[in-house]
Amino acid sequence: MIRVEGLSKTFRGGWLNRSRTEAVQDVSFAIPEGRTLGLVGESGCGKSTLSRLVLKLIPADAGKIWFGGQDITAYTTAQLRPLRPQLQLIFQHPDAALHPRMTMLQSLIEPLLLHRLADKEAGTELAAALLEQVGLSTDILHRYPHQVSGGQIQRVVIARALTMNPKLLVLDEPTSMLDVSVQAQVMEVLKQIQRQRGISFLLISHDMELVRHFSQQTAVMHQGRIVELGSSEAIMEAPKHAYTKRLVRAFRAYPLEANK
Repeated sequence: MIRVEGLSKTFRGGWLNRSRTEAVQDVSFAIPEGRTLGLVGESGCGKSTLSRLVLKLIPADAGKIWFGGQDITAYTTAQLRPLRPQLQLIFQHPDAALHPRMTMLQSLIEPLLLHRLADKEAGTELAAALLEQVGLSTDILHRYPHQVSGGQIQRVVIARALTMNPKLLVLDEPTSMLDVSVQAQVMEVLKQIQRQRGISFLLISHDMELVRHFSQQTAVMHQGRIVELGSSEAIMEAPKHAYTKRLVRAFRAYPLEANK
């Protein structure tokens, strides 16, 4: 579904743009249809930047991106517009992902209206159906973000992404702001939806146990590079790269800290 080769991004700043931060360096991977790739690494290693490169939210300095067999590397904004519904992102902070002055219903149907995929009536019906699919009552449709819990907001954000019928869903720390009991519920909802729709997931997380349970393959990122890529089970049980070994040891020693 998605394949990247040699993806790189350097940020410049400071006096006369003299400072350089090589956020992503020569990254390559592929995610088949209906499968999940987990992306792990310490904070600041380039995971979120990589996700935004993959979604074409920021331009890459080098490398290629194929989506559904199309080379979209050099696509313009106009060329990307028809593909935008198929490339969706679930943000790390669900409480900041919804407009505080919009009801759940307004937030859910806004993408449909923006992309002219449905009118208000059809969008409302779809929103109600998706809320039920993610385990929420339609009673919250007319509530505002401050009137619902963090777990409910995260499910609304998931439902909103699903209104676009995406082919690729990037999950950027989707459970980091949730209680442990709610985390399991949200991830189970996502697993069910993936089985039903065949969506490909890029799962970014500090929680290596969650990644092992949810992803078929895991990529370990360190200082902008993928230093190890393999089956999630092998990464956890028999890591090969020195950094991966340190990461696994640290997670096993402090599992709760890693997921904060």
